[in-house]
Amino acid sequence: MPFCPKCRYEYKQIVEICPDCNEKLVYSLPDEVLEQTSGDIETYRDWVQIARLTSPQYAEMVVEALRTKNIPAVILSGTGHFGQTGQFGVSSFRSVGGGYSLMVPKEHVTETDNVGELILGDEWKKGRLKDI
Repeated sequence: MPFCPKCRYEYKQIVEICPDCNEKLVYSLPDEVLEQTSGDIETYRDWVQIARLTSPQYAEMVVEALRTKNIPAVILSGTGHFGQTGQFGVSSFRSVGGGYSLMVPKEHVTETDNVGELILGDEWKKGRLKDI
C-alpha cells in the first residue's frame, strides 16, 4: 500500500496523491525518519508499535495530538482493502492483524502513552500493547 513521504500516512492503492500534503505517494518509506524539532534535526531509528486501535479515527486523533507536541507518529493499517476482515459487507469478527497500529520512536513511548490515555481513556487501555 502507498504512503505519503511527508506525513507518512498509509493509503489505499487507488490513491496517488496525499490529500493533506499534496505529495505523490511512494510504496516504501525509508527506515529512518528525519524530524525537525526546535531547530535541531533528530534521527529516529527505533520505532515501536505502541497500540492497535479499532478505528482510523481513534488513531488519527492520537497522531494529531502527538504532532502538536512534535512527537513523530505513523499509522499502519492492518485491515486491507475490503474492511476489517478482507471481505465485502459487515462482519462480526476482525482478523488477527486487523486494526490500526500506532507507531512511534521508542524514546517517545511514555509521552505517547500519556497522550493516548488522556484522549481515548479506556479505548486506549484496550488497544495498548504491553510488551514494549
